[in-house]
Amino acid sequence: MKKAMSVISLILVLVLALSVFTACDSSTDGGSTDSGPKDAVAGTWKQTDKVDGNWTWTFDGKGKCTLEGETTGFKGEGTYKLDETAKTLTVNIEGWSAEKVFNYTLTDTNLDMEETYASYHLVKQ
Repeated sequence: MKKAMSVISLILVLVLALSVFTACDSSTDGGSTDSGPKDAVAGTWKQTDKVDGNWTWTFDGKGKCTLEGETTGFKGEGTYKLDETAKTLTVNIEGWSAEKVFNYTLTDTNLDMEETYASYHLVKQ
């Protein structure tokens, strides 16, 4: 009887340990319910512009974005496509007349975007 209890206890410990390791599986996104990897520009970025005021750009990491102007009151939702090989970021915000294709450079804290008629310096929040 004592040996049977030891075997049962050992099995329960193994089941418990296995369930703990399964719960901590690194293949998920930090335990998030979202699936799939996030891209390099994912997050919230702040643009300070002497002429046009402050803007907040938010990229969800999955192709959706928002742009909000603190001083203008503009708020638009849209989509974006990131081509890391060509270093281009294509953004289409509702209220814009057409999508814009930016050449970009990215560091840990800065996102610089340039197109034909404008350039933007964004800082990660």
